[in-house]
Amino acid sequence: MQAREAEESNRDAAASTSAPSADNGSWTRWGLAFGLVLAVVGFYGFGLHRSLTWDFVRSHLDDWQAIARENLLLAVAAYFALYVAVTALSLPIATVLSLIGGALFGRWLGTGVVSLAATIGATLAFLSSRYVLRDWVQRNFGDRLEAINEGVEKDGAYYLFMLRLVPAVPFFLLNLGMGLTPMATPTFAVVSWFGMLLGTFLYVNVGTELALLDSPAEVLSWKIIVSLSLLGAVPLVLRKLVEWEIRVRTVGLVVAGLVLLLVGAATVRTYFRYQTADVMEIEVREFSNAEYPEDPANRSLHHGKYHGRRLTLIKKDRTHFDFVFTSEHPHVARVVFKDVDVSLYTINPPAWVKDDPGNLRIALTDREWNRQQVRFPSASIEVTGGDGWEKQNLFSAELARNCLNAGLWEVLLFTKEGNDKALYYQGWFTFPLGHYKELFEYNTGLPYWQHWYYLEHWFDPVGTPMRLDKLREVVREREVKATFDKSEKVIAAGEQARKRRTTVGENIVTWGDFYDGRKIRFASFIPPGRYSLAHPWKNEYRRIDRFDRTILRQVRSPAAEKALHELEIVFSSTRAEGRSRFLVSGIDLASVPQLPVKDYPKGMYMPMGIGVPPFMQSYGELSKTPPHRSPFFSVLLDDEDGWIDHHSFAIDGPVLHRDENDPDRLHLYLLSYERHSLVAHIVIPTQE
Repeated sequence: MQAREAEESNRDAAASTSAPSADNGSWTRWGLAFGLVLAVVGFYGFGLHRSLTWDFVRSHLDDWQAIARENLLLAVAAYFALYVAVTALSLPIATVLSLIGGALFGRWLGTGVVSLAATIGATLAFLSSRYVLRDWVQRNFGDRLEAINEGVEKDGAYYLFMLRLVPAVPFFLLNLGMGLTPMATPTFAVVSWFGMLLGTFLYVNVGTELALLDSPAEVLSWKIIVSLSLLGAVPLVLRKLVEWEIRVRTVGLVVAGLVLLLVGAATVRTYFRYQTADVMEIEVREFSNAEYPEDPANRSLHHGKYHGRRLTLIKKDRTHFDFVFTSEHPHVARVVFKDVDVSLYTINPPAWVKDDPGNLRIALTDREWNRQQVRFPSASIEVTGGDGWEKQNLFSAELARNCLNAGLWEVLLFTKEGNDKALYYQGWFTFPLGHYKELFEYNTGLPYWQHWYYLEHWFDPVGTPMRLDKLREVVREREVKATFDKSEKVIAAGEQARKRRTTVGENIVTWGDFYDGRKIRFASFIPPGRYSLAHPWKNEYRRIDRFDRTILRQVRSPAAEKALHELEIVFSSTRAEGRSRFLVSGIDLASVPQLPVKDYPKGMYMPMGIGVPPFMQSYGELSKTPPHRSPFFSVLLDDEDGWIDHHSFAIDGPVLHRDENDPDRLHLYLLSYERHSLVAHIVIPTQE
């Protein structure tokens, strides 16, 4: 008892001796705390937080990206300083800032900048919390926190690493909370950097497609959150196993068991994902007028009256299937697409591209990216049952493979109203991946598992080198005096007339309006295969705002005996370095339709890529001229023959026709992303 009283007396004396310095430290702490609070209040009081709201970011993203391109070092420095300040002040907006980093600097530079800035900012917040609050907390709650302090000293780094990987744990609260513990500052900084690295990369990588996100909530799914949490727990579990002195053999058996469990789970998932049968029932997704207001199709007055269908897919042989659409509603007819050769819908690159990895990758990618819509002859369609209206009024039955990921298809049924065909039924379904895999291997002779990821996911092989000499041999070439009149008014017919409301931009009157820097957006094409104005698609037309020259070549293709032609349109930019070269090759100019400008949709209307079919054609045309035998290809390249992602560029293909009065005068149009609009009209003389 006396000893304890003596100890308390000595402690009081020591506290009394150090009172002046403690008072000085308290004033400093209060001053720092007041400054931090004032900065946070000012941030919100002056409305600066509105500059990082989701809508504000998306509306100003183009301007920020332009600044980053023109002054990269200045942009990195300003962004870095802002990120450090925001995290040091513990403002809860790090997610949006990380996404912006990806949009401005790309996935690799963005990850480096965000990772370093986040670590420095988090460490400053950690130190601020420690300096301002830790002594007070430990003085008043030290006895209660003794067990926590001992745990942090022992396993704090492991817990911190685990919590850094869990997105559900607020970033700023973790910084402040750890500052109240005895963890060493270097340990906090290093573990935080390492623990945040994977999450930082995920956010930055998603940020490269920031314009397509509706909200930050779309970034991480619950599966990713759970996976990160489990990953973070691994070091802590291993540490506990060591402490518990479990024998190495036991640990090995546990690890082996977990590995076998994971392999088994992956095997089961793969089995069900690629499971097939000769007869399969497949769900069909349908949208009402209210659910799909952006639909640019010419909808019939009868649209929505014949909904409620399901699909039975029947395999006839290795490549042929029956598509049987039925309904429980008695007034809806049974519609059957008979004996469809699905191998004609499935990727099949030309034989002459398979010996070059770059050409093969582009051929596979572009074929998967392009829509293929095929109308079937009446002999291939069987309509029975229902109220009789469909059997009497079905004008065209079509199947489309969508330009998204493997397996997304549509069925479209049209009637005729006036002089136009009108869509009365549209349904979306997923063609079984197991059948797709078998057809891919049958067509190509390639193992599916070497290519499955970028066939089933959106994968951008930008910069892939192309070997043009493998696709054709140049016989001769010459520059021609082509013209591109930017003051000409924009032309719209066919589907471009129907898609006017899916293009967002003001006062787009002439071709030049696409290239003067104004904000123009297109409705994105999203799963299962519909347009969405909520996901605006931007463009990079600034990179081709200057038309330079046109080269006309005579070429020989492995797919044709006679010589064909190739056009190269060269563009440069007043805002960016380098050139962009638009190539259309493997065309027979004599067979290009001769049309008036107003009828351009009836011309040669093609997508980008190698060995690709037209956007729309009849089943007879597809069977007669399968795409893998076509000499046609169209690509967008840089000066080094590196592939430019024309999809992000917002160019989906060319339209060609000869002049109605002069067959030696060729009209070439550039189609925008998803063919929403024409964005250029170039007139090319083909004779010397």
